[in-house]
Amino acid sequence: MGDNMAGGAATRKVTPFQRSALGFGFGLAVMLAITSVFTVNNFDYNNIRNGVAAILTGGNPWSAKAVGFEFFNPPFSALFLWPLLFVNAKLVIAIGGAFLTAFIFNRRAWVAFSWFATNLFLWILAAGSIDMFVMGSGLLCLLMSDDVRNSWGRIILRVAAYGLLMIKPQGGAFIVVLYVLLARDWRGLVAAFLLYGLPFIPLYPDWIRAILTSPPMGQDYSPLTILGQYGPTFSVLLATAVALSRPWRYWQLGAALASILSPYGMLGIPVLLVLTTVKKLRAIPIVVVFSWCLAVLTWVTPPQGVDYYQYLGPHMETYHMGMLGIALTLAIYQPAQTESSTEGMIDLRQHLSSLAVWITRHRPARPETHSR
Repeated sequence: MGDNMAGGAATRKVTPFQRSALGFGFGLAVMLAITSVFTVNNFDYNNIRNGVAAILTGGNPWSAKAVGFEFFNPPFSALFLWPLLFVNAKLVIAIGGAFLTAFIFNRRAWVAFSWFATNLFLWILAAGSIDMFVMGSGLLCLLMSDDVRNSWGRIILRVAAYGLLMIKPQGGAFIVVLYVLLARDWRGLVAAFLLYGLPFIPLYPDWIRAILTSPPMGQDYSPLTILGQYGPTFSVLLATAVALSRPWRYWQLGAALASILSPYGMLGIPVLLVLTTVKKLRAIPIVVVFSWCLAVLTWVTPPQGVDYYQYLGPHMETYHMGMLGIALTLAIYQPAQTESSTEGMIDLRQHLSSLAVWITRHRPARPETHSR
């Protein structure tokens, strides 16, 4: 009996939830240490916190009467970002990094850890960004929803995930759309529309006007997407080529499309998500060394009296485009492996092949010709 118990314990598998919990604890400990050493700028963080506070107190941070607001997240984001009123930027960044680490542990995508040794991660630290917090938690909610058997629990997790990811629509919109289409989650989509749309209808016109007419200053000088840099024609062609290059998980393809097709760029996170495609550990030094080489070329200090964004814009652009390029190259070069589960997998080549077979089978037969 003792041997049987020992054998059962030895063969018991660690569940994805247990891996996620382990990753979160490990990531939180490391991130708390990192944020105590590196400088975390509160400028962007304070802008977001001020905007959330205005919404929660019945204000409109995008109205013509509002002065001094640089808040561009959607109105419903206050539902998720209210804790920012009670904690500082370092803690939110530490928790966000823990969420991403939990996601990496869940997927056992160890190559993605190389992202934390690049300037993409340092830029998020320096900006006091909420990107890791909302994207990491949103992706974890989607993964957990796939394991929940209760239909109401699944809907709640999915709706929460849609909201968290759409706080940063330039990074999360493609992921949400692909997931909804794959899961055919029409009920979740309707619930999200009702929850995040109807209560905030009066605020949306001013928010849309703000993001179209007065985008963040950094985006004026540094278009961090292919669309912003090279225009729609090249972007659509590249996005098509990337989508057809290999099978992708929905978050991987969504992240790649976000970096290519979004009008406004998102710092760093899409590259991490693309790197979850890569399985061979020898890619880790490639990513890190490539990042260091790019940093040597682009990490500069603006001269005295020169506009900060205007001077650094081209350098940030070169760095981010280079890191996106190496991530996509490694992902496409990585041979498609046989996955234990195809859930969440998108293979457009297979769909096109199936469509071609269907067309061939249903093509009208040519009439026979008889020669005299």
